[in-house]
Amino acid sequence: MSLTDILHEAVERVSGAQLAGVIGTDGLGVEMIMADADPPYDRDNAEIELATLASSATLAAGRLGSGVVHDIIVEADKLTYLASLITPGYYAILGVKPNGNLGRARFAVHQMVSRLQNEL
Repeated sequence: MSLTDILHEAVERVSGAQLAGVIGTDGLGVEMIMADADPPYDRDNAEIELATLASSATLAAGRLGSGVVHDIIVEADKLTYLASLITPGYYAILGVKPNGNLGRARFAVHQMVSRLQNEL
């Protein structure tokens, strides 16, 4: 199964999911898919900003001596972002609307990680 297929499946299975992707701590997105949203999300901007977020969290944890960042959760007004470490430097991420099922989203992100690790 391809990377894109895994991401599409995650968005389809989680109520309220708006985006799924793989981002790197190098500040660049690897792949991202978006659900149909009104207004639509800017895919390129989402990749860059979410990759920067993962990079910042990783750097901050390193400076604090906290070790490896395994999970990142950012709750904003319009979306909650859940990210989980695939391999050092890469995270699977899912963006879910506030009325979405966050429990299911957490489970879906961890499933994405497992499947992506098997694909790599």
